[in-house]
Amino acid sequence: MHIDVRREQVLDATLRLINRKGYAALTMEAISREVDLAKPRVYAAYPGLDPLLLALFEREEKRTITALAAAMPAFTETAVLDEILVEAMTNLLKAVEANPESWRLLLTPASDAPAQVRDRFEAGRQFALGRLQELLVWGGDRRPGLADLDLELTAISLLAIGEQAVRMVLSDPEQFTADRYQRFARGLLAINSGRPYQPASRSA
Repeated sequence: MHIDVRREQVLDATLRLINRKGYAALTMEAISREVDLAKPRVYAAYPGLDPLLLALFEREEKRTITALAAAMPAFTETAVLDEILVEAMTNLLKAVEANPESWRLLLTPASDAPAQVRDRFEAGRQFALGRLQELLVWGGDRRPGLADLDLELTAISLLAIGEQAVRMVLSDPEQFTADRYQRFARGLLAINSGRPYQPASRSA
């Protein structure tokens, strides 16, 4: 097995262990059992817990920021602000549904999580906040009344809504789905804009 493949397997096993049992249960022996590799092979991939956790946090931060960047549609001349907001939330929540373990690590960390976890999460938050602020500035002359709002507070409020949506998808994925949030967001934005609400099909 190529060393890079083994490292990914070790990181995946570590992620599962943390989400299931917390950091207190994390040992190289426990990771060896989880990944079903002899302990010397785990040590060959990572020489100890500290470098292993650093690699895990760096990987998950990169995954999160990549997903956040991919979730936001382009701000084109023909784009509609409301549709961008709906699509961005839907894309984000579908990314959470596809990879819940990664999002759980950063957004709902175990009580004994080290400070680095919260630092990595904060980096993702600031990236998302920046993208939302860019969107609102772009949409300022496209949505009546938007330019009169405090755009910083609006972006922070939208971020809080998004974070809560992610937590609900993680806590009860059968009840709270990306498609359900998509319908909710469309309805809410239609009411706020004074347009008649036309719900999307449930297969959307």
